[in-house]
Amino acid sequence: MLFILFNWLYIFITTYLTGFGILYALKKAFGWAPRHISTCVMAGLVALTTYAQWFSLFYRVNAEANLILTAVDVMIAFALRKPLLQFTGNALREMGNGKKTVVFLLILVCAYFTSRGSYISDTNLYHAQCIRWLEEYGILKGLANIQSRAAYNSSSFCLSALFSMKYIFGQSMHAVQGFMALFLGTVCLDIGKIFQRKKPFLSDFVRIGAVYYLSLLHREIMSPSSDFAVMITLFYIVIAWLDLLERKETSTVPYALLCVVGVYTVTLKLTAGLILILVIKPVVMLVKEKKWKEITAYLFLGLFIITPYLMRNVVISGWLIYPLPALDLFDVDWKVPAQLVAADSYQIRIWGRGIHDYELYGGVTKWWPNWFRTILSSTEKGLILADAVSLAVLVSMTARQWKEKRNGEWDKLLVMMTVAASFLFWQFSAPLTRYGYAYILMLALLVFGEMYIRLLGNRKQMVLLAAISIFFIWKGAALAQAVWDQRSLPYYIAQVDYDDNESEEDVREHQVKGITFYYNVAGYHKLPGGGSMFTLRTDRLEDGFRYEYHDWKEIFGEME
Repeated sequence: MLFILFNWLYIFITTYLTGFGILYALKKAFGWAPRHISTCVMAGLVALTTYAQWFSLFYRVNAEANLILTAVDVMIAFALRKPLLQFTGNALREMGNGKKTVVFLLILVCAYFTSRGSYISDTNLYHAQCIRWLEEYGILKGLANIQSRAAYNSSSFCLSALFSMKYIFGQSMHAVQGFMALFLGTVCLDIGKIFQRKKPFLSDFVRIGAVYYLSLLHREIMSPSSDFAVMITLFYIVIAWLDLLERKETSTVPYALLCVVGVYTVTLKLTAGLILILVIKPVVMLVKEKKWKEITAYLFLGLFIITPYLMRNVVISGWLIYPLPALDLFDVDWKVPAQLVAADSYQIRIWGRGIHDYELYGGVTKWWPNWFRTILSSTEKGLILADAVSLAVLVSMTARQWKEKRNGEWDKLLVMMTVAASFLFWQFSAPLTRYGYAYILMLALLVFGEMYIRLLGNRKQMVLLAAISIFFIWKGAALAQAVWDQRSLPYYIAQVDYDDNESEEDVREHQVKGITFYYNVAGYHKLPGGGSMFTLRTDRLEDGFRYEYHDWKEIFGEME
């Protein structure tokens, strides 16, 4: 836990300074300045993830990357010391002692849960392996040939590698998702303002959803999961967007920058791309005002963020976008065969739909009832039904707005339609709840929140305030119980390490050109880990891998 606090301090300082430097430059160019520390931190997270991706293309993401980062941030702090101190001082004074106390407690709680818990299965399967490859090699050609899931290429692994800092802590830290959860938690603290103004804003409902989501993660937040990173970022985008609308922000800059963050979510997980529907608003504003310079700047930022992700895709798998075999642009020897890419894409869909019986293959009428009945918990079933009602209500709200054309309503409807489109894409592609919890929660909360505000206005606010209070008491009590239940675990100094898998019976070994490879659940400590359908491109591991068919039974024998 103590190591996590030191690790987070470094993450905060570097993201804050980097983000402040970037936003200060944009302020000079376009005349808009951030109001909150969280804006700078998010800008820093985007920038440093992109930096780690670019760095990985040329070298390992390790101490060298942090030395360069530290040097740059020292220069930023020195060059911008006056505006930096002024901005930081103003932000801290505006927080108030009460909020500072809550933030301090939140830091301790998040660090506590990030220091212990359990990993999701994918961490041992490929998350940890991908991070270690980044730490030691940066990138290898054809890595997807030994571990197909490496081709998913989430940029969150690059950020995790940047901040793992094994050379300092003696173990590879996996605390970035915990830091992001802490970050979103501090953003959600503004829900306390509802008790001052005695009326809700639409952003308050999304904040409640974010708090609920964070409360579900406490047992697994130490896992370096790309799903956690993208859901947290999506919550942030929608909350920040609604905050801008609610304070009637007229500048195009913050909306455009949030769309740049939307591009960043695509690098975290490709399926998050529909959040970019939000780009409609800043594009319309910029074109109307003929701000071609700004349009060019935002396009450049988006391209700068997405380019290393696409380049890494090609190097890892030979495909520009994986798993999309229809987009076949490169003829390289390390390319994953198209039939395997198509099979992986299909496997993702049927896994998310809970299809484990050949009779369920086919249209939505076959798999959806089984998915709803067998995959979802009772709470999740209720949320999905609420989302179905929300979609119908949203259609009605949109039709009414089309007729009445009320001022300011299209902006809120754009947010709701963006979330609805994201929800529908998730629902009919690979609807594993972990892949789309943000959509599940936000859709219902946005639509019902808007209906509540429209129908009740300032009436019956005490009922809402009481319900919110009960919600926080309920979640607070559950977290307190979880803290108590895990008090005996010895992770008050160091963080629990990755599983060593020494007792895993299904970890097998095989030799390829004199190098030992580990098959199945390899985890972090057994590198290199992967399958059997590959060979080395040369005699050196550093030169990567290419596909080669082998009968895995001849290599491993029968596996129980």
